[in-house]
Amino acid sequence: MFVSIVSAQDNLTANVKPSELEQGLIDVLNSDTKNLAADYVIANYCKANEDKISTSEDNNVSSKSNSRTYQLESGSNITFINHGNFLIDDLKVDNNTIQPVNKENEMNLQSEDNSFYTPSLISSVSEYNSFGWKLFTVYTQGYFGYDNKSVQPYHVNSWYVHNMPFNLWQISNWKEGTDIISNSTAEVYSQGNFHYGFEYKGNSLTVQNYHVKVYLSCDQNGNYGAYYSVTELIPTLKIGPLNMSFGSSAEFPKIKNGSGTLTVQDDLS
Repeated sequence: MFVSIVSAQDNLTANVKPSELEQGLIDVLNSDTKNLAADYVIANYCKANEDKISTSEDNNVSSKSNSRTYQLESGSNITFINHGNFLIDDLKVDNNTIQPVNKENEMNLQSEDNSFYTPSLISSVSEYNSFGWKLFTVYTQGYFGYDNKSVQPYHVNSWYVHNMPFNLWQISNWKEGTDIISNSTAEVYSQGNFHYGFEYKGNSLTVQNYHVKVYLSCDQNGNYGAYYSVTELIPTLKIGPLNMSFGSSAEFPKIKNGSGTLTVQDDLS
């Protein structure tokens, strides 16, 4: 069972106040005047408040997502989800790189048919647990060509990072590439299943299992945005030929990190 996606804009404007602990984390991230790494700020905050953090909160995965999304002053979004975990997404725009090389070493130089290109874009999402430990980060990088009539996606690179020593998270069904949704919309994406559990002699128990998709989207006019979706899948138990699932699934919001229109001069030479 899946839960309908809630739009990020609804989440960002919803009149739902964060808890005291959540607001405290938002405040320290927004007041980081020393420009410390976010991971350092998060780890210190969670350590200082470890006596208040209860991992038992929302232990039971329900069919309803309890996610709440708030925009940080840096422009990133922080989304609090089930189990006390939270997500931080980011969009980096390299305005100095108009036409980067993709994995196939295709430069895709501007054609003679009035096509233009967005900057190089990198979208990422990181998941943290309630102790402030970063579990993993997923990235996708690409750019788009457009001519006000159609749009062409170009995938540069996609990757993921295990952020903890002896990280038990495993990745399967990894995919990356491009999709042309219509003449007016295209995507550059990466996606896969991030899961951990236990396995012994062919028997296995999957404790947590997320399907994560990170993608960039652009229309025919050069309006681009960074998005992601995280779906918590049903835990599974496999004993010999027997496969069992228990609990229910929850799908967390599709997040629109940022968008913009690239203003292109008549002469790009």
